[in-house]
Amino acid sequence: MTLELTRSGRRSRRIVVGAIGLVVFLLAGLGSYAFARADREQDTKYCGHDCIPGVRIGTVVEALQDQGHTCADRRRFWSCELRVGKVRFEADLFRVDNLVNFYEYISKVEARIVNPDSTTAAAGLDYMSWFATLPHRDDPSTVKKVNGWLAEQIAGDGDTTFILDWEYTLEREANTRSIELTVKRRY
Repeated sequence: MTLELTRSGRRSRRIVVGAIGLVVFLLAGLGSYAFARADREQDTKYCGHDCIPGVRIGTVVEALQDQGHTCADRRRFWSCELRVGKVRFEADLFRVDNLVNFYEYISKVEARIVNPDSTTAAAGLDYMSWFATLPHRDDPSTVKKVNGWLAEQIAGDGDTTFILDWEYTLEREANTRSIELTVKRRY
């Protein structure tokens, strides 16, 4: 005795298998989200409201060094610099200083491009954007907002502050032709 599946039977089977696959996918996604959220919450318990959640200062310093930066530990902050011709890319990563284990986390970022020219404009935007999005790297819509604001400010003339739950300040210094972005918690 052989059973032959009809087209409607095969379609029903595909729908059932697809539905089961979707449920398994959603449950796995929820599990991963819950794990990542718990990990993030656990990580921020050490620095409370004062740090970029889930980002250790050593990880950022290592990433900058991998891109050619020279970095130095200045006790309260790490200072990193990369020279490309006359242009300097600089970053200061400040530690959370009101806790016993303050060496682990970043409380404030100051990123600068000194003496930029027209050929480094795109690289400068990417450089600033990388630092600006650190606090919101897991939230694509906020990253998009921050990047949009940053692009407008770099192309514009004035100093501006953009506040989400972090304060973003972009300043220009005419005598050194520098642009500086400061990212810190809003209190």
